[in-house]
Amino acid sequence: MSLTGLSPKIQVYPFYHQTNIAGALADCFLRESVVTKLIEAAKHLPDEHFFVVLDGYRPYEVQLELYRMIKRDIEARGEFRSEEEVAKEVAKYVAYPSPNIETPSPHMTGGAVDLTIGTASGWLDMGTDFDDFTVKAQTTWFEQLSEPDERELQIRDNRRLLYHAMTSAGFANYENEWWHYDYGNQRWAMETGQTAFYKGIGEQRS
Repeated sequence: MSLTGLSPKIQVYPFYHQTNIAGALADCFLRESVVTKLIEAAKHLPDEHFFVVLDGYRPYEVQLELYRMIKRDIEARGEFRSEEEVAKEVAKYVAYPSPNIETPSPHMTGGAVDLTIGTASGWLDMGTDFDDFTVKAQTTWFEQLSEPDERELQIRDNRRLLYHAMTSAGFANYENEWWHYDYGNQRWAMETGQTAFYKGIGEQRS
């Protein structure tokens, strides 16, 4: 289900399409039941605040391209000595692309959403860019600072706002990415102790 024009409290910025990732969709899509949850979550935002959805359902080809890109970036750091160490680090930030609907990547289920919060003045400061592959992207990183400055306190509060709005509607956050939330898929099941009820969305590929 498309998110475009759904609600003034939900804006769409299809990040990978905007940044010219091959095969990326020009809109953001989620399962209808997940959209219902997102609308519920948006009600927890203050007036004049809205969600900015950056990604939702992701085709296999896009997942594969992102996996390759992130793997190259992490390899280029030169911090890891073995392929196993590289793969472990990559797995923190992007799921291995699987065309099997029984073992899907979270975004291939239509139950994963990447998002931030905006106002008329712009997007809230979350401390890192979307798709930042460092420890600062961890949802609670700014919670752990012993002497945060004024900006760091604001970042902490902005992340809290996103977290509490989404979890109040039943979403589960992925701890390494402040922007990533799941509902109904395997990652959500692992975080909540419930049973996943979304499989991957099959695609016709030549």
